[in-house]
Amino acid sequence: MCGIAGSVNLPEVKIAKDTMLHRGPDSFGVWEEENVVLVHRRLAILDLSELGHQPMEYENLVITYNGEVYNYKNIREELIVLGYQFNSNTDTEVILKAYHAFGENCVQKFNGMFAFCIYDKANKRMFIARDHIGIKPLYYYFKNKTFAFGSELKAFPDHLKKNNNTEALIKFMVLSYIPAPNTAYQDFYKLEPGSYLLFDIERNQYSITKYWAYNDKSTHSKYTINSYDEAVSLVETKLKESVKMQLEADVPVGAFLSGGIDSSLITALAQEVSTQKIKTYAMGFAEKQYDESPFAKEVADYLSTDHTTLTFTPEDLLSLIKDYDFYYDEPFGDSASLPLSILCKKAKENGITVALSGDGGDELFLGYERYSFAKKYSNLFSKNPKLLRKPLSSALSLTGKDKALKMKYPVENPSMINFFQILSTCIKPWDLKKALKDDILEKEFGKGEVTIFDILNLDPMMITEEKDLAEIDIRRNLPDDMLVKADRASMRFSLEMRVPILDKEIMEISAAIPNKFLLQNGELKSILKDILYKYVPKEMMDRPKKGFSVPIEIWFRNELKEEVLALKENIPYFMNDAYVKNIIDEHLYKNKNHYYIIWNLMRLNKFIKNVE
Repeated sequence: MCGIAGSVNLPEVKIAKDTMLHRGPDSFGVWEEENVVLVHRRLAILDLSELGHQPMEYENLVITYNGEVYNYKNIREELIVLGYQFNSNTDTEVILKAYHAFGENCVQKFNGMFAFCIYDKANKRMFIARDHIGIKPLYYYFKNKTFAFGSELKAFPDHLKKNNNTEALIKFMVLSYIPAPNTAYQDFYKLEPGSYLLFDIERNQYSITKYWAYNDKSTHSKYTINSYDEAVSLVETKLKESVKMQLEADVPVGAFLSGGIDSSLITALAQEVSTQKIKTYAMGFAEKQYDESPFAKEVADYLSTDHTTLTFTPEDLLSLIKDYDFYYDEPFGDSASLPLSILCKKAKENGITVALSGDGGDELFLGYERYSFAKKYSNLFSKNPKLLRKPLSSALSLTGKDKALKMKYPVENPSMINFFQILSTCIKPWDLKKALKDDILEKEFGKGEVTIFDILNLDPMMITEEKDLAEIDIRRNLPDDMLVKADRASMRFSLEMRVPILDKEIMEISAAIPNKFLLQNGELKSILKDILYKYVPKEMMDRPKKGFSVPIEIWFRNELKEEVLALKENIPYFMNDAYVKNIIDEHLYKNKNHYYIIWNLMRLNKFIKNVE
């Protein structure tokens, strides 16, 4: 796991070797030729020798690469048959020579998490690719004759980051993250997951190709799943294979164990396929309502892992806020990144460099209650429209000026997506006009009323079942929130986090499983639960789901109260003063919980101040 950067006509991008030290403390490399620069920061995981040094060259090609391709040994054997020879035991060399052999189609062979650039010296062309679901980040910039890319926005010189992107910042306040391809800066973009970019230097132009998508039937047409038992068996087999591949490293590996379904399943399978005790780590809080460590210890004891409970205090977490925004580069509102950061820090200090995590289970196998809630209440409304019309039409914001939306979804029959947007947004649909200034909304979106459809570019007509709602999360929330949180929290402390559930083949299997099997007997995440119960007793897991959260609501009324009050004097330029002040007063003095909006306001203000 590493940090990468590069540019055409921007030699200053070499600052990335210093600004991204945390992503690769083991070594760095800079490659230059004419107007092209490639930069690499290395966190050595495979082949710790100098043979893994980057940027790496082969004939007319040069690569800088961040990530892990877990099936690299199979691809390497295929290349050996074709006559290629190898000098190292790295996946870097395999990627480089796979591109030499197969060109752009090489990405179809890779199963892993990655972001890389291969520069073709002979053809003056950059090939830049990102993994199927966006586990590893990749940003790019293009203006006039300058092109640049990097693992983080801090890889780019500050003089380029002069103008903030108001549309993106509005989306942040609504969603708590900025959906790709937007970033908080003008002229900067995220390369979307499952995509590659070709930049032709002589023509000074680029093109982007989508090579993989969860909802593309061509990606999962090889799977036909005719029964629930078949789905369970196939997922279990592929999960074992994924966990076994992702345990491979030349450095110590462990697993994060919360005691929930996903992390317990990954730990159980890791212990099943491993020849030695798996190191597991759980986080403990003094506040009992946030503390899941006893559950994690119970699972660890049952599986006989080498378990460590890492306890934290509010002071530990508060200490991270000071430079929190530095590591995220742009406003980021998922406060669960704080405990995850501490867990990564303590686990790295405890001796591991790689950790397996259970991310992705809720999205791929329908684990969030909002999926079933949205369908349940849309059905309830359709059966009792007169009884519920008045409160729900107001709540769903269907009485506004958006005539096209009212035509598609009259009040008598609101869709699942209307309920889903209530459950998925920070500023609720009925508060958008109160919170945001009309003139700025008109300027940025072309109208004075913005819906979740505008923000996520959704086609609401396609939403008919729970799996469709999960696909929205897979497209947006998973890569732009959950995986950003995991990458920054771990790489901040030079620790690589791996996510076996998000294996490309498992995602393709998930896409092929019918909705009725994903919710067998109406049970959320039934497939993963039934696999887990083969390794851990069901009664041990039979408890309410807890989020990975911290007591920020309480801090805002105590330790951070002065900082909250200061927000009244620094209200973002596109938000209405009365709305912000009311939110703060209600939280501080009326026992209402608006911590998520207040946290976002803090992150937004820090960003705007830094840009100015």
